[in-house]
Amino acid sequence: MAISIGYLRLLFTFVVCFSINPTPILSDNSTDELVNQVCKNTTVFDFCRTVINSDPLSKGADEVALVYIVFHGAYANASRATDYIVSWIESRKIGHSDETLVGMKKCLRFYRWAVNSLGEALDNIYSDTYYELDRSAADAEGFARDCKASFNGRSSPMSVMNQDLIKYSYVLFAVSQLFPYD
Repeated sequence: MAISIGYLRLLFTFVVCFSINPTPILSDNSTDELVNQVCKNTTVFDFCRTVINSDPLSKGADEVALVYIVFHGAYANASRATDYIVSWIESRKIGHSDETLVGMKKCLRFYRWAVNSLGEALDNIYSDTYYELDRSAADAEGFARDCKASFNGRSSPMSVMNQDLIKYSYVLFAVSQLFPYD
């Protein structure tokens, strides 16, 4: 029995494709259902969908990819906020009170802690360990609220960034629930 060249090419292509990416790709419909499942468990549905769908990895993402996308996004967000605080302190904005400077210095400490906590969560995700992701979500929210409190109810240069990290924390918590404790 002779095997045709076309058949061998097809078989070779099939073997190569599945050996390169052994993880099954979810259909876009499955991913949308998973994203909706996660985002419905937050109070920031639109923000959640925007965060997840803005990442190119979200197409065909499974639970592991979603947890990575959200934690990486929150980590990047908190890191950018930390960079902003450092820059703000170094340039010491003219017209801002000493109270604002004190608040920004406190926020720097809180945001560094948030970055550290989210970095530890990402390390766990990289090593396929999904325990205590909910703790990192709570830490992120707490540190953003602590930063906000550093200004004693006054407006601050951190208002928008604090709100964003708080929203991220809601999404972090929801996605962490995909990996319940045993």
